[in-house]
Amino acid sequence: MKEPTEEQIINLGDNEKEPTSNNLTSTNEPVGPTPEELETLPRIADKIPYTIFMVVIAEAAERFTFRSITGPLQNYVQNPLHDDRLPGALGKGQATATAIGYFFQCWCFLMPIVGAVIADCYLGRVKTILLGSITATIGTLILFLTSLPVSLENGAGWPGLLVALIIIGLGAGGIKSNVGPLVADQYTGKKPVVKITADNRRVILDPDVTVQTIYSRYYWLINIGSCAGLIAPWVERKVGFWATFLIPLCIYGCATVVLIFCRNKYIIRPPQGSIAIRAAHALWIGFKKNRTMDHAKPSYLRQQGERIDLPWDDQFVDEIKVALMACRVISLFPIFWLCYGNTVGNLISLAGLMNTMGLPNDFLAGSINPLSILILLPLFERVIYPSLRRINIPFRPISRITFGFVIMSGAIAVAAGLQSLAYNSPPYSVNFLSILPIYVLTALSEITAFLSSMEYAYTKAPRSMKSLVASVNLLLCALGSLLGLAISPTSKKPQILVQFACLSGIMFLAAILVYVLFSKYNKVDEKMNQIEREADSDREG
Repeated sequence: MKEPTEEQIINLGDNEKEPTSNNLTSTNEPVGPTPEELETLPRIADKIPYTIFMVVIAEAAERFTFRSITGPLQNYVQNPLHDDRLPGALGKGQATATAIGYFFQCWCFLMPIVGAVIADCYLGRVKTILLGSITATIGTLILFLTSLPVSLENGAGWPGLLVALIIIGLGAGGIKSNVGPLVADQYTGKKPVVKITADNRRVILDPDVTVQTIYSRYYWLINIGSCAGLIAPWVERKVGFWATFLIPLCIYGCATVVLIFCRNKYIIRPPQGSIAIRAAHALWIGFKKNRTMDHAKPSYLRQQGERIDLPWDDQFVDEIKVALMACRVISLFPIFWLCYGNTVGNLISLAGLMNTMGLPNDFLAGSINPLSILILLPLFERVIYPSLRRINIPFRPISRITFGFVIMSGAIAVAAGLQSLAYNSPPYSVNFLSILPIYVLTALSEITAFLSSMEYAYTKAPRSMKSLVASVNLLLCALGSLLGLAISPTSKKPQILVQFACLSGIMFLAAILVYVLFSKYNKVDEKMNQIEREADSDREG
């Protein structure tokens, strides 16, 4: 499809109603700002609905389980059962362990496509999340049972691991593509409005800032679940893998119970039937007619004298155009996730070559990253972003994604340097705390790049396709994992050093490409977001 020009994007929302007043109405309800106020008044987030906390518990449990598995997984697969120095179970070696880690990550981020279609077309988000939670609980139960010492001694560990990972990934697919959109659905604001605060300041309650804040708090909350990395390495080392996997089994069970009891408290948007089929049909017509989506509009087809009864209107085509643009923007994220996968697998093996000071070699991998997010995210939300807005630097999504890509490039460059240092130093002489900055940088790149991609996918997607577009964002993670799986044979000495160095350079080039190709969309970001909100208002009206 031809990429829409900046002027075309600006004109997509010409039917929106302009705000007309800068005063409160006679009922003291806030109203829309004037163009002058849009330029001068500070923008803040609206009130955040409390129901987001009850939604997030499902993905917090999924994150807890994911971290409880991926952290110990490298040792579980790589090292033999009775290793004197490091915990282990299956003894398959580093390359196989890294490949299994990439496979699990790929599977968990591929299945959201299935979960999105089920939610958008059939069950709705709440029921799909609940089904996913039950499925993942069953998979975690299998993993726990086959990691018991008696199971490992009788050869059940390897097949049990594979079956469990597949079932857990299926469950994750129902959760991951739907929790984020369901969280954002709890906020129903459509337009910026002027409000007078308690200290008598005039401010704008901005839906874009509100959605950004919602996703920030959502990501902060699920990273509490990611702090499983603080527990899992110790349990793995002191008790055994079976105990490590028992904890997420209990967490998933509790989350499922909470979801069942709270299912009627959420703002629920019903499934829209064959919306994906209609979108595919519109895309096919646009592709056939000079690869231009405007030619799929009913108004254009009527002008051409075609008598076709189409199940969509012109606005639906405009929404698809913006959604396609969002997909282009996030299209380079497989490289980001390829680099991220290295911080989960190969850095754990690198730590095994260092002096761990008696700590588990996978301790930093499972703890520093989520802890850094828990510390840095409130700093960005409450200090950095508001400060930038006050000096008229809004730091739009494209700029944040570019910044995050650069940070990830730097993190992998540091990994290359440490890998070289470990190879050229006496065995176990390099302190493994030197890896800590890599996980802090990775957390910073997640906060700016990945979180912005989630926000972008939600705000640019039609309401009835939000889970599907969100799952496309997650699908890119699966593609990154497939790339990691393809290069996993190089995850050994000395090729791993070259792998780190090349990935750092490629990630930096990706950052340049994102900014060069897509920075123009920063100028029309608010206009594009308003298209979907106006469409919602029209349908509800």
